[in-house]
Amino acid sequence: MDENILLYQVKSRDTLDKIAGAIGMTGNQLKDFHNAHCGKMERLWFNNLAGVRQIIIPKEYKSPEQIRKEKETALPPSTVTREFYSTGYTVKESFSDWSGNSLEIEYKIDVSFKKKQDIDGPDEIVDVKCYDFKKNGTTPDDKMSEISLACMESIYPVSFMISFSGRICGIFEFEKLKQRFQKKRPDLETFFIGKVYHAYLDKFQANLGNREYILKQFSSTLLYQLMFPKMEWFHKAGNWREDFFFIRNSFPVKCRMSAEYHHTEPETAETLITGYIEEPVRMQEILRGVRFTEKSEEQAEGEIEFRYRTDKKTKKMLQAEASVILNSEDELYRKQTIKLISNEKIS
Repeated sequence: MDENILLYQVKSRDTLDKIAGAIGMTGNQLKDFHNAHCGKMERLWFNNLAGVRQIIIPKEYKSPEQIRKEKETALPPSTVTREFYSTGYTVKESFSDWSGNSLEIEYKIDVSFKKKQDIDGPDEIVDVKCYDFKKNGTTPDDKMSEISLACMESIYPVSFMISFSGRICGIFEFEKLKQRFQKKRPDLETFFIGKVYHAYLDKFQANLGNREYILKQFSSTLLYQLMFPKMEWFHKAGNWREDFFFIRNSFPVKCRMSAEYHHTEPETAETLITGYIEEPVRMQEILRGVRFTEKSEEQAEGEIEFRYRTDKKTKKMLQAEASVILNSEDELYRKQTIKLISNEKIS
């Protein structure tokens, strides 16, 4: 016999409604439950129990509304919380295109929230540091990769302002990024010698004076779109429109989105967000980051998928994955995937 059901001995004055009411069910719900677990000859066809000696009842009944509420509370809240984040993640990114070229990058991320007394305003402020980069399994040793990583390392950690909804909305004390780089630049110039590297350092320093540009550089990456989601995604129903960056430093494209929530694991929940490009936009517009004025029948085809695995008890993001696909004439043009895995143990 199923361990979740019991055989109830019917008493003389029992009614289906009376038994059902004692365990939080209606008479019809109990009748349906009994009929779903008994043999054909033992089914209840009416609500009266005349001549019935036993009925099957659940050990612990939960109404559909109770189950819905339990599933809802097992997901992260609809506003940003510090508990949602681990202190660190291992990240794996891959890029592939129509020509068969592929690239894999691995690195680590440290996440640290500033103390409440250090924050002036309602937004959360989180320090993020990326480090220990590997390209196709090895430490990058070409000079352009080295200078790029060295420049980024000089400004970490970056203090992102996270809005009530969960998205990046600014960079805290933005001016300090340029100050850090200027302090580190003499050391960089002793290693990266020559006009090409000097021009790269000049350009990097100049960009650090443009708050809007730097904020877009970060917030348009797939990493930060995945890492800092809109927290309402974990409670969405039906379809909705959402803006996403398919290419870093391009413009956000309107997509038609939907969500699924899975509770098959006892300790973790899975949230799946999927969508596709809905607005009329061309591939070249997305790649160049500029909207054209003239119309065209050629339209970009794109798909996006975000998948989160969260702890039902702590609501922490244990794992997150994303993929962005751009197609041209039904053929793959570009695909990017990313996966974050928490460095903390599941509680």
